[in-house]
Formats: sequence, structure tokens, C-alpha cells
Amino acid sequence: MLLLTACGKATGSNVTSKELRIGYQKNGTSLLLKNKGLLEKDLKESGYKVEWSEFNTGSSILEALNAGSIDIAGAGDIPSIFALSKGSDFKYIASEPSSPKTEGILVSKDSSIKSLKDLKGKKIAFNKASIAQYLLNQALASVELTLNDIEPMYLNPPDASIAFEQGQVDAWVVWDPYMTVSESKGNVILQDAQGIVPLRSFYFSSSKLAEKHPEIIKKIVHHIADTGKGINENPLEAATLLEKETNIPAETWEKVLGRKESDVHFMEQEAVNDLQAEADDLLKLKLIDQGVKIADHVWYPDKKE
Repeated sequence: MLLLTACGKATGSNVTSKELRIGYQKNGTSLLLKNKGLLEKDLKESGYKVEWSEFNTGSSILEALNAGSIDIAGAGDIPSIFALSKGSDFKYIASEPSSPKTEGILVSKDSSIKSLKDLKGKKIAFNKASIAQYLLNQALASVELTLNDIEPMYLNPPDASIAFEQGQVDAWVVWDPYMTVSESKGNVILQDAQGIVPLRSFYFSSSKLAEKHPEIIKKIVHHIADTGKGINENPLEAATLLEKETNIPAETWEKVLGRKESDVHFMEQEAVNDLQAEADDLLKLKLIDQGVKIADHVWYPDKKE
């Protein structure tokens, strides 16, 4: 997931140098974009210097965006809604298509759990305040269960992976690449998100950048979109790069990338509608305390400021 910030070198009155910092998580789009260097070349022609730095989670990226240390961010749908409900200020600027096959509920191959109803009374690991928690809530609701019917284990993916492999939990709700890596070890996807919840990655901008430098946002989105199109056409290139960066086999990454479309588009109404439905659900489930009106946080490339 991709981020960009104008790194301020203030000398009294909000003066900002033309230095752009890009943060990323290790996925196909951002790594391939970084590796190709085309964005740096384009922005250099506009007088900008680009620097890259890595982030580990969507939540930390959005915290940095809200704090003003970055100006462009990429993260998932549910973390963004949680952030907005807590008072964060940013704009949705682009999204990928929904990819519900890239997240699911895992059980071991010899597990007695064969259906969602069998999750009752079981220890289930998932990352709190994430798309995993939302999927679990909705999946349980589809069989008339709730979180009160299971034993939740709030663990981040690396810790949950260990607990799952050691048999300390009965099931694990997680997204790719963790899901596909676990599946490659013989574990079973009990249920993916298809037909239960949408799952999108989004790109965001600070309100300030959207207002003052929309041309930079447009350039970044176009470069991300071109990179995503290239991954759709040749996933092996991205998978090979990802193998070098993560030590996860390229064949596993090819499967991960094959479960989604890497297209990126400026915000469309379907994505806005899905986000609003998710936000309404989270409020109804009391997972957030404040309602969120998504339309108030959407930027469009032809918007008149």
C-alpha cells in the first residue's frame, strides 16, 4: 500500500520543500512501483525528490496520515472507517476492485470444524479493529451466531500465525498473503469473504494536499493504476520481486495476485456505497462509537475546490 508526503522543512511560516516521502507495505503494486522508478522520474520533472519508507499496518499508515507526517496513504476499508470514526481527517482518492477471495477463516486440515456453525465455542484468532473482525462478525451472523458465542483471541497476523500453527487457537481469520501462505502448508479455508463482505484497498490523501496539489494526486494514482495493470498482465514479475523481499515463494505470490484484480481507479460510487454500508454495520455492531458519512471524505479528480 502506497503513501506519499510532502516532507516539510519549515522556516517559520509553513514553508514546505519539494521532497515527497513514500511509505509502503510489501505488496505487489507498491514494490513494483518502487522498483521501476517511473514515479520518481515523473515527479523529478516536476521538481520533487522522492524517498521511500516502509509501514507494517494500515492502522499505522492512517495514524501517520492523520498526524500530518504523510500526505498520501494506502490501507484497507475497515481500518479507514475506524480512523474516521475517531476523528481522523483525510480524503479517499482511489480504490481497487473488491477482492473477497483474498481473506478468509482458516482451520487446520484435520480440524473438526467443517462449517461456520461449528465455530461456536471455539478459540478464534483475528486482528482487532480490522477487516478480519468485520468478516468474522458477519460470517457468524449468517448462521445466527455472534462474538459472544466464540472465544475471541485478539492477535496480529504474525502472532496469530504462531498460535494457529501450534494449535493454541481453533481458527484464524486473516487476509493475504498470510491466508495463502497458511493454505500452502495444508491448512483449509473454511470460508472466504465472498458473498459476506466486500474487501477493498483504498488510497487516501490529506485534505490539505487534495486542496493545494491535486495534480500530484492525479500523477500518483495514474502511476499506481499503470503498475496494477502491469501486474494483471504479468503477475510473475511482481511475484518474483515479492519473493526477494519477503522470502515467500513466487508461486505463492502468484496465487495471491491471482485472487484479485490489481486495477486502481479514482473513487467510484459502488466503492462509496460499500464503504457506507460497512460503516453503518460497524456502528450497529457497536464496533465504532460515532457514525461516519463516507461522502464527506471523498475526493474526485474533477472536483472544484
